[in-house]
Amino acid sequence: MNTQQNIKYKCILADPPWMAQQFGTRGACKHYPLMSLEEIKGMPVSELADLDGCHLWLWATNASLKDAYQVMEAWGFENKGILTWIKPNIGLGQYLRNASEHLLLGTRGKAPSLFNRQPSWTFAPKQAHSVKPEEQYAIIERMSPGPRLELFSRNPRHGWDVWGNEVTSDVDLPGYPVPQVKRKGEK
Repeated sequence: MNTQQNIKYKCILADPPWMAQQFGTRGACKHYPLMSLEEIKGMPVSELADLDGCHLWLWATNASLKDAYQVMEAWGFENKGILTWIKPNIGLGQYLRNASEHLLLGTRGKAPSLFNRQPSWTFAPKQAHSVKPEEQYAIIERMSPGPRLELFSRNPRHGWDVWGNEVTSDVDLPGYPVPQVKRKGEK
């Protein structure tokens, strides 16, 4: 399963490439391959999570919130709250113009927060398409114990294992290949 001697993670961060309302001239389909709800729900994330206690941080757009709750349940996590990223500028939207995204927090097993003073929002600058704020890591590291894994990662991060098609991945997900997976001890 994963290449790190079957590590079970106490914290998993995921930013799936949702299909919900992502087609069209400005949709995410122009930037990266999208995954169906069934493909995301079928990922073996529950096999990576520590059964005794794990936090799941799951990014969702306004259009994908309903799907995100289904994914959280399919992966074996119970919803505990939502952290809203408030963006300083207005985005796309048909009825309301989006200026927020959401980071759902779910738990599995006994998984108390290391810090219980985090408000349910954060204000952070917007970057390139779909790039999440750097501030997310400080919040997550303050609240969730390690070891930590980021799924759909774009960059390696000290103290985290990563998986995604833009990084050299530390873990294997059966049925979900990525271009580069490093093996323990490889450079």
